[in-house]
Amino acid sequence: MSTVTITITGPITYGHERVSVHCPACTATHSHRISGDLGDDTIPVTITCVNGHDVPVPNVLNARELLFTVAMRAE
Repeated sequence: MSTVTITITGPITYGHERVSVHCPACTATHSHRISGDLGDDTIPVTITCVNGHDVPVPNVLNARELLFTVAMRAE
């Protein structure tokens, strides 16, 4: 497959408490871009906020699964 970048509009939430992924630099929660390669597990999946800051991926959230799910929904 190939590298994809997809914009997610709305918060990314996880867990029973519905914790939101947020940018540590500007606290943005409403729009993120997720990037990665669907076929190459050696290329890390990254999340950036709407303002372009890197957003850390929480350990409880599998970023590769999130990328795959979002990519399949975007098709």
